[in-house]
Amino acid sequence: MISSKPSQYINGWVEFYKLRFKVTPDTLIPRPETELLIDEVLKYCNQDSKESYTILDLGTGSGNIAISIAKNNPIVKIIATDISEKALVVAKQNAKLHNVYDRITFVVSDLLIKINSGLLTQNSELIIVTNLPYIPSQRIPYLDSSVKDYEPHIALDGGEDGFELYRKLFSQINITPRRWNSNLKLILGEIDYTHGELAVLEAQKYFPDYQVEVKTDLSHLQRILTIKLEE
Repeated sequence: MISSKPSQYINGWVEFYKLRFKVTPDTLIPRPETELLIDEVLKYCNQDSKESYTILDLGTGSGNIAISIAKNNPIVKIIATDISEKALVVAKQNAKLHNVYDRITFVVSDLLIKINSGLLTQNSELIIVTNLPYIPSQRIPYLDSSVKDYEPHIALDGGEDGFELYRKLFSQINITPRRWNSNLKLILGEIDYTHGELAVLEAQKYFPDYQVEVKTDLSHLQRILTIKLEE
């Protein structure tokens, strides 16, 4: 019988954003579409090199997003969180492998729960980037066996409609201290291809003063939710 175990777990690594990352069954396997998040963060930061930016990578997993940003922008401050301590162990190993460990602060946290103003640089513009679990719970049993039988469900399951964790994040942002919330300029999140309309409606509800749009991936599927403070 041919095993459906992903080759990335068998080999112990995956290529992402032209870098090699260690992956284990405690971390989601990074996908090519997630590279679009890196592109959007770097494009935003590069538009004004005089600004100071702090990047919050929520649900960092293997650290692929935070580390890719750090490798391509040497001046941004990065905070990477995950609810899984085991995932953060892998993320830290990858950060050391790519010589950016001293530039990333790793925090065990349920989204923003453990993030406080002491971790943030005063007057730094804040960007939140995340690839939260977004697959509706009822769809999990129908995923390919290479996914549902091997990848951590905590990194896949987005609740009843797949958008529960994003609502949770939006709610947390709305109750954060005004002193650092006012510096929030951009939120970027990878979403399910069926979530475009839902994502826009929910984001507009929580962030009425921000410009909200959904960008497509290379397969022309709705993929990246962008919530940007209107200048």
